[in-house]
Amino acid sequence: MEEIVIEPLGDHPRGAFCCDLKPIDNFFRINALKSHKSYAQRVFVACRAGSPTPLGFYALTTMTFKPGMSDEADKKFGRFAAIPTIYLTMIGRDRNAPKGLGLTMMLNAFERALSVRENVGVYAMTLHAFNARVQEIYEAFGFKTFTEADQDQEGYKAMYIPLSAVAATFAETSIVPQ
Repeated sequence: MEEIVIEPLGDHPRGAFCCDLKPIDNFFRINALKSHKSYAQRVFVACRAGSPTPLGFYALTTMTFKPGMSDEADKKFGRFAAIPTIYLTMIGRDRNAPKGLGLTMMLNAFERALSVRENVGVYAMTLHAFNARVQEIYEAFGFKTFTEADQDQEGYKAMYIPLSAVAATFAETSIVPQ
């Protein structure tokens, strides 16, 4: 794949971005910059080297979930009312983006989450899968659905992957977070 740069959202032209999912397109075009600048979320943009045109983006924030994520999490955080996580709020790639960009962005998001984990106590990366097909993609990365049925948000399945598993996978495959 050609050289891709992933950087914080700035003056990137977002008006033509289209991943064919209206909620994701609208967020990126209309609300991403405001959300990024206010630190409500941090939005990262994937572009070709030397070009400001976004090929894809993802957004991260923190979120807590009540116990019921997994037996392992319950054992670690059972005495707490909430389990701290890095939450992948959205990820999208333009329909004209090169193949493999989704994987590149997920790896970058995992690297950022692991960096946060070194400085702040967080257990997992979490997200809500948009539909069953997207849920299968996340399952291929190692995400699992929550054990509690009420962990859905507007019908989207809540999913998680322990950051310890991400770190172990990176170590096994010789991927070294930056």
